Amino acid sequence: MKYRALLIQTAQCVVEFDAPESATQKQLEEAAYNADTPTLCHQCADSRNQSLDINGEWEIAIDDEGNSEIHVDE
Repeated sequence: MKYRALLIQTAQCVVEFDAPESATQKQLEEAAYNADTPTLCHQCADSRNQSLDINGEWEIAIDDEGNSEIHVDE
């Protein structure tokens, strides 16, 4: 007998985006939310487990001091 189970996982990702040096924190956060987020295409999935849904809204990680985890990539 075969069974199926719904497995739930919290996902995180890192996105890269461009913004001017003078951007405010709010502008940086908006640009981060507008960046392309990763996906798992059908071709990347194996033949038995062919779907991965990451539902919900992405949120920017907050560090221990309450600051957004947005870093300059030099």
